[in-house]
Amino acid sequence: MKKFITLSLLAVLVAMGSAVQAQKVAYVNIQTLIDTLPAKDSAELKLQKIAASYDEDLRILEAEIQNEQIAYETKAKNGATQAQLELIQKNYQRLVQQYQETQAAGEQDMQYQRAMLLEPIVEDIKKASGEVAKAKGYAHVFDNSAGIVLWSANTGDDITGAVIAHMLKN
Repeated sequence: MKKFITLSLLAVLVAMGSAVQAQKVAYVNIQTLIDTLPAKDSAELKLQKIAASYDEDLRILEAEIQNEQIAYETKAKNGATQAQLELIQKNYQRLVQQYQETQAAGEQDMQYQRAMLLEPIVEDIKKASGEVAKAKGYAHVFDNSAGIVLWSANTGDDITGAVIAHMLKN
C-alpha cells in the first residue's frame, strides 16, 4: 500500500511538472513599446501644453516675488516704517507659499494627466501582447520594463518587437 501511494504521488508530481513546463512565458518591455508608438507623441503634446500653462503661472508668480523684493529694498532705503516693511514681507511670504503650492500641484497634476493619457495606450499594448502571445503559443506575458527578467534561456521569449510590429500594422 505504501508503495502504491508513493508511486501515485510520484505520478501526480510528474504530471504537474509536465503541465507547468507546457506553459510558455513571454515578456515585453512596456516602456519601449510606449516610446515606439505614435500615440505617445500626441499624449506628449497634450502634456507639454499642460506643463506650459503651469510654467506660465510660475513665471508670473516669480515676477511678483521679485517685485516684492525690490519694493522691500526700495522702501527700506527710503525710510519706510516697520509696519510698511512687514506688510511687504507678509505679501512676499504669501507669494512664495503660493509659488510652492502651484509648483507642487502642477507636478501632481502632470503625473495624473500622464497616467490618464497613457492608460489607453497601455490597454492597447495589453491587447496586442495577448494577441501576439496567443499566436506564438505563450500562456503568460510579463512586463520587463523594470528589468524583472533576470535570465531567460530563450531570447525569443521577448516579444516586444513582435508586439510593436503587430500594433503598427493595425
